[in-house]
Amino acid sequence: MSLKHAILGFLSYFPLSGYDLKKAFDNSVQHFWPANQSQIYRTLAELEENGMVTKDVIEREERLDMKIYHVTEAGRAELHAWLTTPQPERDDREPFLIQVYFGGQVSDDELLKVIRHKLNETEERLAVYEAVYQMIQNTPPKIQDQRSIFLSVLTLEAGYVNNQSIAAWLRSAIQRIEKKKYKIKIGDQ
Repeated sequence: MSLKHAILGFLSYFPLSGYDLKKAFDNSVQHFWPANQSQIYRTLAELEENGMVTKDVIEREERLDMKIYHVTEAGRAELHAWLTTPQPERDDREPFLIQVYFGGQVSDDELLKVIRHKLNETEERLAVYEAVYQMIQNTPPKIQDQRSIFLSVLTLEAGYVNNQSIAAWLRSAIQRIEKKKYKIKIGDQ
């Protein structure tokens, strides 16, 4: 996913400042697409240069001027084209799985330490998903389109379900290694 498309997506809902865009990322998609302030401002400058956004400058006496960005028709067209184009498969390289694959070369205790660390990371990610979900439940939506709200929360659901599955697999792996039951479980077997 391109940062520019995420920015165009947010701006398609309402005009926002760079600061407000950062808050929008942090309060909605940070669980799968984090962005830092400098990336956002750099991308806004590129989008403006390419005619996909415009900005209004609001002068303020005691603080820096505020820049409010608006998506243009060219930006909406770019976003629409991107939203309707299947994206290439992501790179599924996972260093942790290489560690497990070659884990026969270390002791069970050493390998279990690595697996438990991964389980802890996964459980922390699940806690973030749960916190984001609670925040969504307790905050009145700025977007009034129920379909858009549903689809945005659907991304949270995907992350949660995937990480629940990974956590269950990690717990099972820990249990089998601890009991030295080296039986493979694939599918319903």
